[in-house]
Parts: sequence; C-alpha cells; structure tokens
Amino acid sequence: MSGSLLIDLIVFGLTGLGIFFSLLRFLLGPSSFERLMAVDMMNVMVIGLVSLIAYIFKNNMYMDIAILYGLLSFIETIVFARYLENQAVNNAESKSVDGDVK
Repeated sequence: MSGSLLIDLIVFGLTGLGIFFSLLRFLLGPSSFERLMAVDMMNVMVIGLVSLIAYIFKNNMYMDIAILYGLLSFIETIVFARYLENQAVNNAESKSVDGDVK
C-alpha cells in the first residue's frame, strides 16, 4: 500500500466519522438552531469529500459539482436560518410582558 493511498483512506475515514457525528447532532440536537448547524457542517464535509474525489480522479467536473453544491447549501442555510429567526420573533411577540399567551 502506497503512502498516498494510506493518507487518502485516513482522510476519507476521518471525514466520514465527522459526517457521522454531525448526523448524530442533527438527530439528537435539542434545538432547531443546533440541527441547522449540524446540517451545515455535513454540507461542508460533503463538499470536502467531493473536492478530494476531484483531486484523486483528476477531473474538474467534480469541482464544478462541489461549487454548485456549496452555493446550494449556502442558500439552504440562509433560508432555514431566516425561517427560524422569524419563528422565534413570532413566538416572542405572542407572549405578553407578564408571560400570558394572547
């Protein structure tokens, strides 16, 4: 086994382990914001994996896929963050000063 192949296997294994732990955080996260951050972290790691695959296969098409995936995951994160922010503001407005629900 060559040194480069061993390094590739270690990098892929550690990245897969990171995706697994992010998936656990997504499933067990107590708040929606933590779940959103877990999805964002998984997206970053998938972009890294696709970039590594592009490097290994020496094919630029995979880099195009990684860039497009990165743009879509950025838009996804912004949309869900705005939704959660608006949801939190609406919940705060529905409570009065003394804590009674209107």
